[in-house]
Amino acid sequence: MKNKTGFRQVLRNRNYMLLWIGQTVSQIGDAVTLVALPLLVYELTQSVMGLTLTFIIEAIPWIVVGPIAGVFIDRMNRFVLLVATDILRMLLIGVVFFTDHVGVIYGIAFLMQAMAAINTPVRSSIIPDLLDKELYVKAIGMSHTTFQTVQVIGPLVAAAILSMTGGPRPVFLLDSLTFMLCVGAAIMMKIPPRTAQVDQRKDGRTAEPPLVTFGQMFKVGASFLFTNRVMRYVTSINLLKSVVQSLVLVGTLLYVKSTMDLTASQGDRIYSLAVAAMAIGVISGTILITAFEKRVQRRYLITGGLFLQGVTLIMMQFHPQTIWLLILLLIAGLGASGAMAPLSAYYAETTPNEIRGRVYSVTNSMLRITGMAAYVLAGPVGEWYGPESLFLVVSMLLLVGMPILTLWLNGLYVLAPKPCIPVESPVRDTHSSQG
Repeated sequence: MKNKTGFRQVLRNRNYMLLWIGQTVSQIGDAVTLVALPLLVYELTQSVMGLTLTFIIEAIPWIVVGPIAGVFIDRMNRFVLLVATDILRMLLIGVVFFTDHVGVIYGIAFLMQAMAAINTPVRSSIIPDLLDKELYVKAIGMSHTTFQTVQVIGPLVAAAILSMTGGPRPVFLLDSLTFMLCVGAAIMMKIPPRTAQVDQRKDGRTAEPPLVTFGQMFKVGASFLFTNRVMRYVTSINLLKSVVQSLVLVGTLLYVKSTMDLTASQGDRIYSLAVAAMAIGVISGTILITAFEKRVQRRYLITGGLFLQGVTLIMMQFHPQTIWLLILLLIAGLGASGAMAPLSAYYAETTPNEIRGRVYSVTNSMLRITGMAAYVLAGPVGEWYGPESLFLVVSMLLLVGMPILTLWLNGLYVLAPKPCIPVESPVRDTHSSQG
């Protein structure tokens, strides 16, 4: 029983491993495109606003499509959605290789993220169907570690391709190939059927729950985030983290390009290294968290990690040069890792299976809204007051805003370890209250 919650049990699960392999391959393509697409847009527009518009366009589908997708994820075949969205993304990203029209690229970026807004909650909602509950944290930690590892490898792969080809376009063909491989891995999976939620009739037979409307289904997913005390605090921290991530990304780009005395090619290379340094920090932190999860409570990992990130980023006011910039960002990534796997574990453990798709989709939509708002504000603030101002805002959010939020929502108490109590399904509660 000692190895019950170990990585070995996760690795032995064939279906999860196929899902993980497909996701990893796809993430490699996403990571290189994350570097190449802004470079291509900037190359075509020579405009900072054009570059910023790319981030905004990519956020819109998560706001518009995400919540709607969640409703259908819970009522449709998740495997079909998983494969179909990857096939469409494979075709779309391949088109970018052949076009010079910025409007077409914006349209493809929108559609790509629309498919991702469906695919991401589908993958997240499938994981609990493949693993026992006690393996969630290990599996999530493994996924996060892989994701952050890819964030290191991706920019390096993109840099190598750029060096060999002299431009970003071949990167999109590579991304298209990764989606093809992802589809192949998904086809080999065998996803267990979900258990139907039924009501017991007086005569002892079972009856299907009454059909609810689209609005009622969506309302269940959204209300769960704000009526459940654990999810209310976890989601609030997640939203704060989304704002911080957006500001740090823009601040780092502006700092490297405008504050440091570098050529254009040097700036691109240092920015890639900066992204990799943050990812290395997150990887290191995630490994430590998954290895010692039983010794440190999650609530302290979340608050302590974000506080460390805030302390580290305030040091950006001293204008660090290359080596110190990379060290600070690495430590900031280490702190940020404290709020990644633990937050995901709370989502997996607290959310009932029959509304998981809606909860994840609504969460993704809110994260994109806050991220997009941060991008909209980061551009002019960074341009008028300099990138250091963005890092100062981030530090204040983490050092002042996060403690206030924790006290207001009584976060340390609601996340305190408690005896395992089965989660009541809001859908069933609604049905029982109707009669």
